[in-house]
Amino acid sequence: MNSFELNKIFGAILGVLVFVMGVGFIADEIYRPIEGRGAGYVLPEPAAEGGEGGAEAPGVPSIEARMQTASADAGAGLIVRCQSCHDYSEANTNRTGPGLYGVVGNPIAHHEGFSYSDALQTLGDAGEIWDYQHLDEFIESPRTHAPGTTMSFAGLSNPDDRADLIAFLRENDADPFPLPEAPAEEEAPAEGEAPAEGGEEAPVEDELTAALAVATPEQGQALIVRCQSCHDYSEANANRVGPGIYGIVGAPIAVHEDYAYSDALASLGAEGETWTPENLSAFLEAPAEFAPGTRMAFPGLANVEDRAALIVYLNTLSDSPIDLGGAAAEGEEAAAPADAATDEAAPTDDAAPAAAPAATEEEAAPVDAAAPTEDEAPADQPAAEEVEQLNLDNAADAPAEAEEPAAATN
Repeated sequence: MNSFELNKIFGAILGVLVFVMGVGFIADEIYRPIEGRGAGYVLPEPAAEGGEGGAEAPGVPSIEARMQTASADAGAGLIVRCQSCHDYSEANTNRTGPGLYGVVGNPIAHHEGFSYSDALQTLGDAGEIWDYQHLDEFIESPRTHAPGTTMSFAGLSNPDDRADLIAFLRENDADPFPLPEAPAEEEAPAEGEAPAEGGEEAPVEDELTAALAVATPEQGQALIVRCQSCHDYSEANANRVGPGIYGIVGAPIAVHEDYAYSDALASLGAEGETWTPENLSAFLEAPAEFAPGTRMAFPGLANVEDRAALIVYLNTLSDSPIDLGGAAAEGEEAAAPADAATDEAAPTDDAAPAAAPAATEEEAAPVDAAAPTEDEAPADQPAAEEVEQLNLDNAADAPAEAEEPAAATN
């Protein structure tokens, strides 16, 4: 290769380098960053955590208060989220995470053979235990309570769900950890438990009652289409993926023939529970919470107005609808007074009975006048009586006005 060829090669390389550098300079001029403008978008700052103090968010009852009403049965429906990583049977083996059998009340980071994160190990070395406060904070946000944890679970934001899950974990133990005492400030209202319960449930019942009062079957009919792929609501009431729901409002729970109900619903049915509007509303809102272990895939209706409308429509699909106290019942009550008004108005057609006494007096008076007809031939007698009757009828049409002048002349 001669020098001329080499010069062409080096020249080409230099030309490419100059071209690339030139494009870079031009790009820098066009897309020069603007100093002092700040970030293109602002990331939200993390919310202040209760952290070490364990303070609850405003309006959220303390874990001690929530544990008084927590349901282990509801927690059984939540523990399924943990079973892929944790063993909570008595075998209590390590999986991706440590075994959870008997975890409530045990020391933190105590399970043998499991490598804990530094944050949890530090708490364990400090003598901390999995009490209700630690469990509540950890289940709410594992990464916040134990920074650096390898647990991928995002947490449970619902305070009642956390309490239910802890209640299940507590009972999942040969020797359950003692329940916490109710906070002193909450004990006074609880002296009369009925008012306390009423104070909590009344708003929910009032909300449902108000929604039922204005809901219409037409609104519910538009929602029932979500159910028709799994349920038959015709009078045939056949079982499909789910049981038939014709006549369900007010009916006993879990009684549809030849259908295998979940244990939770079967237990409610065995206790004599019925599909009251309140039970239906709770089930339609969150089937998995109302009946843990249910196979129903429907996620639920969050809107109470939608649930009320669906209940009102289901109530019409029955041979004997119950009284929901809603718009339909008011319509029936409005119709009843209308009928009563018609019945009350009917006597106006018979107002003539007010003149009946005058007619009877008039009939009594002609008896003496009728006596001479006794001498007439019997064959003619009926005709005479008919004539007299016509006269009497005409006299009856003229009420006692004719008598009053007569009385005046007397």
